[in-house]
Amino acid sequence: MSGSDLGAILNVSRAAIWQRVEYLKTLGVQIDATDIGYQLKHPVYLPDLKIIQERVSLAVDIDPEVSSTNTLVLETRLERCLITLYQSKGRGRRGKQWIAAPGHALMLSMGVWIDSGVQDLGGLSIDLGVSLTQALKGLGVEARLKWPNDLWVDDRKLAGVLMELYGDQDKTFVVVGFGLNLWPTPGVDASIASVGDLIDRHWTDSDTAHLINELERTIRSYPRQTSADRIKRYNDVGLLNGREVQVTGVQRSISGIAQGIDEFGRLCILTDSGAEYVSAGDVSVRPQ
Repeated sequence: MSGSDLGAILNVSRAAIWQRVEYLKTLGVQIDATDIGYQLKHPVYLPDLKIIQERVSLAVDIDPEVSSTNTLVLETRLERCLITLYQSKGRGRRGKQWIAAPGHALMLSMGVWIDSGVQDLGGLSIDLGVSLTQALKGLGVEARLKWPNDLWVDDRKLAGVLMELYGDQDKTFVVVGFGLNLWPTPGVDASIASVGDLIDRHWTDSDTAHLINELERTIRSYPRQTSADRIKRYNDVGLLNGREVQVTGVQRSISGIAQGIDEFGRLCILTDSGAEYVSAGDVSVRPQ
């Protein structure tokens, strides 16, 4: 569609359309100018609040551009889900930045209160990763869980989860941020995977609602889960079991063969000197 036609629809000038197109390009949206007008290289996902809210019990808000969905949900302490198209300060695990072009990723955070102390939620991060892996499989996306809660396809990252907690010994506000690559973003590591390369259809609002419901269900049901169930579910979808890995933490690095998780969700690594258990760290995997 031409800039003039878009301007007429939106009741703005052609110059204003050009300015907005250039801004979207700076954020990573690939737009080509052709003889017949502007053309997107990839489809973009624009969530429809009405459709999603009809399928989700949790209150849902959509804000096109924010600093960080996790930060905003954590600040309010309100049970809700916040979806955005772009985060200027999106955060991943261990202080890393989450980058995605508008419409090229599903980016959301949700907050839920549960009657459990912070000290009792050691396995929740694992449960969330397992739940999302299984939910995506049900939508036709075959992913595996890279401990603790990144979703990979082969050796490419498809999605990530960031969990933050606020509470005390009796009650906790759980905030879960989720980012899912729907299409590649220029300038971002070429080794990432995206849904558009894995299934022969576009992402829908029903898909988004399904993931939101699975996240909420996983959080609320956590106090009823057992460690034995957690270990079994992890082993069903885990990527690392039997693979040579290196875990880099704040103080040291550990290399060995990944052997699943223990009852606390810690990764077990078989080293030359015996079994080591780690609760946090960056995991690099030797290619198979």
